[in-house]
Amino acid sequence: MKKLLTSQEVEMMNNLGNLEMFASHTYKHLANSMKTIGFLGAEKFFNAECLSELSHYDKLQTFMNDMNEQLEVRSLDAIDDEIEDLMQAFTHAVEMESDLLEEYEFAWEKASPKMKAFLKELIDIQVQSVGEYGDLIARLSRTSEPILVDQELGK
Repeated sequence: MKKLLTSQEVEMMNNLGNLEMFASHTYKHLANSMKTIGFLGAEKFFNAECLSELSHYDKLQTFMNDMNEQLEVRSLDAIDDEIEDLMQAFTHAVEMESDLLEEYEFAWEKASPKMKAFLKELIDIQVQSVGEYGDLIARLSRTSEPILVDQELGK
């Protein structure tokens, strides 16, 4: 069967798939950390983020399947970051989302036209995520009661 992607494109997609799985893994870690310290709204929020990252992985896998390829399933590193408060969790998340955005932008620059349309959707998702975390950080920094932000996240 004819290959529709170059080996460089396949490697870029494998990298993005691995990063999406790691992001899902990280959000599960953040959810568990939030539960441990009593931020149950944030636990719910980060569990939803975990599932969202898995859906991004699924989008990548579907695209690869359409291109007669499949994503490599790589091992994930353990996460041992200690998250002690809501601000630290949000900061960790926005940094991760920003790094992922950079990787998508790098892939877009190197991609063929058939990949660019697909990657554009995921870049838009990343831009929105970075903005949402920026908003959450700004709101949290303006309150002395982080539990109020946590309660809103749980809705």
